[in-house]
Amino acid sequence: MSFTLTARKIIVALVPVLLLAGLAPESAHGADRPSAAELDKRIGAAARQLEVLVERYNDSREDLHATRMQTKHLGGQLGPMTRDLERRQKLMGGLVSRTYQRTRSGPTIALFAADEPHLFVDKLLVLHQLATEEQRAVTELHAARTRVYKARKMLNALADQQRRQQLRLRVGQATVEGEIAALKQMRAIAYAGGSRFGPDERIPMPEFVPGRPGKVLAFAFGQLGKPYRWGAAGPNSYDCSGLALAAWNAAGVGLPHNAARQYRAVAHVSRSELRPGDLVFFYGPISHVGVYIGSDKMIHAPEYGENVRVSSIDTQPIHGFGRPG
Repeated sequence: MSFTLTARKIIVALVPVLLLAGLAPESAHGADRPSAAELDKRIGAAARQLEVLVERYNDSREDLHATRMQTKHLGGQLGPMTRDLERRQKLMGGLVSRTYQRTRSGPTIALFAADEPHLFVDKLLVLHQLATEEQRAVTELHAARTRVYKARKMLNALADQQRRQQLRLRVGQATVEGEIAALKQMRAIAYAGGSRFGPDERIPMPEFVPGRPGKVLAFAFGQLGKPYRWGAAGPNSYDCSGLALAAWNAAGVGLPHNAARQYRAVAHVSRSELRPGDLVFFYGPISHVGVYIGSDKMIHAPEYGENVRVSSIDTQPIHGFGRPG
């Protein structure tokens, strides 16, 4: 598929990069070549746009997963509902047949055929009982039919929804892959496989953090140096929300694979209340998350082409803080 507007901007940004690398025609002038700082700025902006797309992809994937689970649950209910409807249909048929058997020629003729008053009353009581049973059966049969109809209608709606979500997912995947192809060329020329952040900052893990936060930190520190990979939640690579998800999953707490959804799923705390293991969310709308480790630092999967690393939480615009569990 064709690149999005963002992808086109990235390709446009590639032109001066290629000039700098000596891959452009001989007529290129030195004045056209961007500085190292400008290159870094452009690659940072491209990586930032890519991360937004990755989190949108993750959001669409979460939607599709929820729809599939709903479909599975409803599909499991439809079988028993259908069998219940069939049973009630047979029951209704049996009641109608029994009414005619007990009154021989049918209810109306049976009443007029009763010569004695007490026989008339007896048959009237029988008819009343049968009518009550039939009415109850009719009501329950109607309710069963309604349940089956609604379940089938909902399943059809969910199937349509899944098709739309799968299409969005495929488009999102193609878009992300297109962005990555452009960014990969930019990074290869500018950094030759290195990091735009420089050497990793190495700090020791806190000696003791009790409870779940301790497990979260132990996991997060164990992932340092592993590569960023979009849509990944381990064990060998991560994107930002995938790392937060995996870290808290190691402590027995489930989170969605999307930074904005994670923020909605956790208790919010202030900066003064931050403690190791909490999550720090960035930008608005939210599109990045890191695991807080104390001293205004976090472990996060920063962007495409980089590895899981320690960074200051103040290197990006903070949206808020959250505490899972």
